[in-house]
Amino acid sequence: MNGIKRLIFLVILIIIGVLTYLFTCFSTANKYVNWDQPGGNSRQTKFSLLDKINKENVKNLEVAWVYNSGDMSGNVQLNPLVISGIMYITTPGQELIAVDATNGKEIWRFNPARDGEKFGGINRGIAFWESERESKLLYTVGNYLFAVDRLTGIPVASFGDNGRANLNIGLVKPEAQMGITSPGAPAVFEDLVIVGGMSWSSPSNVSAFNVHSGKREWIFNTIPKPGEFGHETWGDPDFWKTGAGVNSWAGLSVDKENGIVYFSTGQPKNDFFRPENEGKHLFGNAIVALNARSGKRLWHYQAIHHDLWDLDLPAAPIIIDFIKEGENVPAVVQLTKTGNTLIFNRLNGDMLSEVEEVPVPPSKLPGEFAYPTQPLVKWPEPFSKQVVTEADLTLRTPEAEAYAKGIFSESDAGWFIPPSEKNILYYGIHGGAEWGGGSYDEEENVLFVNANELAWVIKMKNINADKSGEVKVTAGKGVYLKMGCAGCHGADREGQGELPNLLKLKTKFQANELVKIIKEGKNGMPSFAQIEGKDLTNLINFLLENESPSVDEASNNKPVFRSLGFNKFLDPDGYPATAPPWGTLNALDLSTGKIKWKVPLGEYEALTEKGHPITGTENFGGAIVTAGGLVFVAATRDEKFRAFDKETGAVLWEAKLPYGGYATPSTYSVDGEQYIVIPATGGGKLGGKTGDAYIAYKLP
Repeated sequence: MNGIKRLIFLVILIIIGVLTYLFTCFSTANKYVNWDQPGGNSRQTKFSLLDKINKENVKNLEVAWVYNSGDMSGNVQLNPLVISGIMYITTPGQELIAVDATNGKEIWRFNPARDGEKFGGINRGIAFWESERESKLLYTVGNYLFAVDRLTGIPVASFGDNGRANLNIGLVKPEAQMGITSPGAPAVFEDLVIVGGMSWSSPSNVSAFNVHSGKREWIFNTIPKPGEFGHETWGDPDFWKTGAGVNSWAGLSVDKENGIVYFSTGQPKNDFFRPENEGKHLFGNAIVALNARSGKRLWHYQAIHHDLWDLDLPAAPIIIDFIKEGENVPAVVQLTKTGNTLIFNRLNGDMLSEVEEVPVPPSKLPGEFAYPTQPLVKWPEPFSKQVVTEADLTLRTPEAEAYAKGIFSESDAGWFIPPSEKNILYYGIHGGAEWGGGSYDEEENVLFVNANELAWVIKMKNINADKSGEVKVTAGKGVYLKMGCAGCHGADREGQGELPNLLKLKTKFQANELVKIIKEGKNGMPSFAQIEGKDLTNLINFLLENESPSVDEASNNKPVFRSLGFNKFLDPDGYPATAPPWGTLNALDLSTGKIKWKVPLGEYEALTEKGHPITGTENFGGAIVTAGGLVFVAATRDEKFRAFDKETGAVLWEAKLPYGGYATPSTYSVDGEQYIVIPATGGGKLGGKTGDAYIAYKLP
């Protein structure tokens, strides 16, 4: 009898334990709704089922809290993570911070610098991994991947070198010369953290690291080595070790059920001229699907062959379920800077969009071999402007119109006209789509994309000649132009937009200080560790205006072409020289392939006050969509945060931010209260102020 009683008692204890566990799970699930991966989930849909904030009450949103990090040294482009009521964010100096997601109070702060290191650059996301015993945050800082305990902010000692793994070790060049960083958010699959690399000085890669040890488990070379698929698409058989670029900087998405990781890539370096290098140049400008466990290629698609136009695939792929002819097809979507949407069967790479390969013009520059065809997307319809025509030119003022017509008359306009010593005029260097990507409404099968609609003017120059075309440039200026410095700072060092001019550096820096900046990078400028020896000395002398007029004859025995800068097509007053809208928010119905609605995103308040219709502005940072019927997006140069009706595109709420919100917002719930948070740091981007704020909103 005693045995039966003990058995009954044991059964009761088990039932109580199970019920307690289920109650705890249920109550915890209701207590928190997380945003626990970049883009909200591993599929990068940026969609939330939260609906407490909705079309009826969004007008009542108010500031819940503001967190100021104290670091005002640059721009934050992070999509914040929120897990069990704690928010995880970074600073421009790449400190990792945990704050209470209900009040913004700091919980802990991790500084990744060691032994006098100083970090800057861009970080766009933090990955999260957990088991029953451990919970880790993984993020990149400079050329390192860090693993940090989520609850304490202490680096995980067993991971790599006391919490960090070097992304540059074991690659094709010595560690100090590789320059691999990873601004895009990592992705987690099982016990792997997968990182997309980028370098301005070396070939790039996508790699997976063990979340416990920090050991690199596999690597996919985006410029293939001999014997690897795609190596034969390069005319220069040594580009895999001497070239650079094909960066994966936009983030990754993971189909966890099928064990597939997807990423997109940019173009090889140099941007507009790679002589004696014929071919498609795989895996430049491609979406690639890999086996997430092994890193083996499953399929790929190249959206632009042999890119000469700086038209990276700019955003992480989005995993969706696509309805085609009444059937549900597992799909993945890739957005482009050309304003097009590419849809694939995500398991086998079959194209679901309608695309035609069409002939394009050959290059006019000696030694350059533009690819003879390019893909033309015919369906879905584009979400941003396509070829610049005379009808697209500004009518804002007679002077602006005359200026725009003058530039247009001197330019070749259209997609895929190879760069030359004549102007080419085209949309797309800053998008179409940008790194913020799109948000996908899983309930309505609609994709929301904020787009840039500015044109650019590109013109090439033989850097071995001065303006007369006769006298060769000095050796230091040759290095400056050869390394692409003019693309950001202008051919004559005068700066461009928010990018600083480099004139009068001799009044601000010593030679050793410039060497440090060049070698390590600063703020948004990457490292150029590959510039060494005589080239480095010549460049420093040029920047400090200590250079002898003599030239390095060895580097000047044939034409070498570089762009005179990445020049926006602007009128004399600094406004875009094409007609508005200059920035838009778009709803693309993937059932029909048609734009459901398109509205301007952002405004120039000075023009609005003069009676101009809302023009839209250039914008950076993505949108999110919620089951409450709302699309939230900041991103604009007018420093506003807005909520749009996802059915009509009407603005239902807006708030002025203290600094530009050039990031993707996140939404989450704690104790039934829904919050929306946006990083607002400006960082000088689009000419705005620099700040340090994270701002959360909720209903009263």
